[in-house]
Amino acid sequence: MTGSLADATMEIVENARKQWELENDVTVEQVTESDKIYYYDKAEHDRLVKDKPWNQNPRYFTDVRISAVALLKMVLHARSGGDVEIMGLMQGKVQANTFVVMDAFALPVEGTETRVNAQQEGNEYMVAYSRIIEDVGRPEHVVGWYHSHPGYGCWLSGIDVSTQLQN
Repeated sequence: MTGSLADATMEIVENARKQWELENDVTVEQVTESDKIYYYDKAEHDRLVKDKPWNQNPRYFTDVRISAVALLKMVLHARSGGDVEIMGLMQGKVQANTFVVMDAFALPVEGTETRVNAQQEGNEYMVAYSRIIEDVGRPEHVVGWYHSHPGYGCWLSGIDVSTQLQN
């Protein structure tokens, strides 16, 4: 999407949000210091990507912050799978030594009781989704992936570790 088209789209989105807020008597509270972590700072992101401090220190990242919306979406997605594993991606940013997860989305993948695999359809979906969110002005990037282990708790399997080492 070209810059002027993206700007026009963002203006339409902003006007629609303002109209909705007026029609629904929404008042915007003062942004608290803890809420500021969820604002995207492109200059900070570009600096971190350029410097790549994680290349010098493999233990650079020490924290993860997850928005309530992202957490709820991941939990509901995991529960919807029942006994079948599910998989999705987390969107957000890196801020200092912290991954900030701001959103999450499910992937159309085939799962079994013990394995989930993102085949061609899942890969195509990830690429298309990443392009679409950019087109609508969402600056966040994919910062991680998640999947469930129904009935086994939260842990990294050997397959999970291998997958992570590839990315």
